[in-house]
Amino acid sequence: MDSGMVRMVSGLSLVMLFFLVALLTQPSSVFIRFPQRFQSVPTIEVHSAQDLLDQLKANNLWEVEPFSEVPAVLVSKFPGDMPSLDAATQKKAFLHVLLPAAMIALSEVEEERADLEKILAKFPSLPKRLDFGVRAEEYTRLVGLSQNEVFFLRNLCRKYRAYEVADLRRRISPVPVSLIMAQGALESSWGGSRFSLERNNLFGVLAWNNAEHLADGREDGKAYSGVAYASLLDSVRSYILMLNRVPAYKELRQIREETMDSLALANGLHLYSNRGTEYIADLTLLIKSNDLQVYDQCVLAGKGGGLGRIRLASLEFPR
Repeated sequence: MDSGMVRMVSGLSLVMLFFLVALLTQPSSVFIRFPQRFQSVPTIEVHSAQDLLDQLKANNLWEVEPFSEVPAVLVSKFPGDMPSLDAATQKKAFLHVLLPAAMIALSEVEEERADLEKILAKFPSLPKRLDFGVRAEEYTRLVGLSQNEVFFLRNLCRKYRAYEVADLRRRISPVPVSLIMAQGALESSWGGSRFSLERNNLFGVLAWNNAEHLADGREDGKAYSGVAYASLLDSVRSYILMLNRVPAYKELRQIREETMDSLALANGLHLYSNRGTEYIADLTLLIKSNDLQVYDQCVLAGKGGGLGRIRLASLEFPR
């Protein structure tokens, strides 16, 4: 190999090394990640239904009063013998496992919204649409955004599938804890369904067009299987994101601009199930009969001001 070739190879190697180092040293918020303060939340592994009850009591999650602080403690998954509990105990255990997971997932959405608003406040004139082609350079040169902030905006738009600023704001918003609880209970049979126990899938989320031998069933000629999640928290995160970005739930997002009442928002879920209005009626009854809206008044321990107030405030951002 001649000296010219050696210099060229060496030069290319240095360029590749430079880009690798630049990629690895980018701040974590370049990528869509969940807030770091929730990465170290205590997670409980339970081995039986009785163990679950004992752990909930030991971690102050068994007796939860309205307006009380909820400990940020997660249960990784429901035990296999969850259905062995009597109905009342199973319901209470399910709700009090789901409560901190729901509140943590909602806090993450609220923090994303707050970060978005801080960046948008830097624009002298708010654009109608965010453009990450040629105009991305203008955001840095004219608006003064850091490269990290531009990457954050771009990834947020991709995550929520929205580039119009008004639509993006509309999508990055929380939903009531009581609605999360009601759909989780209905779709997972209070944590006792096969999808819930084997795949941490609390909301009946399906993946379509899977290989026939792996499918759980067929509908309209298409094979489907229940999505598997690494944890119950991931299942809640996925569900909230689904409500916030899928076209089928546009009506729910429109209702949310006027109210955060879970009974009203349930009317925007008629496409969640092929049962339509009957499904909404079941959700409404479940919320009322189990008094789930009292959980909307709880606050996450260490949140500083409480989810309830922050959730309502999120409706006051300009659209």
